Amino acid sequence: MTDYLYGLSLATQTKSFLLSLGLGFIMGLVYDAFRIIRLSVSDKKIAIIITDILFSIIFCLCFFIFLITVNEGQFRFYLLLGTGIGFAIYYFSVGAIIFSFSRMLTDFIKKWTKRFFAVLLFPFRWIFSRMKSLIDKKLEKSRKITKKLKNKSKTLLKLNRHLLYNLNVKKRFRVNGGSEKEKE
Repeated sequence: MTDYLYGLSLATQTKSFLLSLGLGFIMGLVYDAFRIIRLSVSDKKIAIIITDILFSIIFCLCFFIFLITVNEGQFRFYLLLGTGIGFAIYYFSVGAIIFSFSRMLTDFIKKWTKRFFAVLLFPFRWIFSRMKSLIDKKLEKSRKITKKLKNKSKTLLKLNRHLLYNLNVKKRFRVNGGSEKEKE
């Protein structure tokens, strides 16, 4: 009776603790998979938040299933502690090596895909740059023409005090403040 604690034998508790260490180790692998996906997709904060939330949901589901199958649905703190220790063992040993290797691999893949698409898209970029330069020349011509027209229109619309409308008539009109006055 001394080897039973709360209805479970010491051997059963040890077995479930070791299994929880294994679960933590496996969850470390899953977390590394999420980190590698995050590395290859984006390093932005929103990607980090989304992957962390997804990992937390998956971890909770796996831990719940683990509790049901191994410990008959009874929550024991040492199982959570064992899972955390297993995760930490993986994260700081094998996980560090895998993550550094995966970072090098994703950087290598990104670099080569960028080069591949640069070579693939070079003819299109060249054609579009030529088209852009032709369009820019045409637009510059039209800008010069509109600028000239704008300057001409400003000079034609200036108010001239001594403007003669009819040479036969000796009267001239002068505009002052919106009222017209005759001058002989």
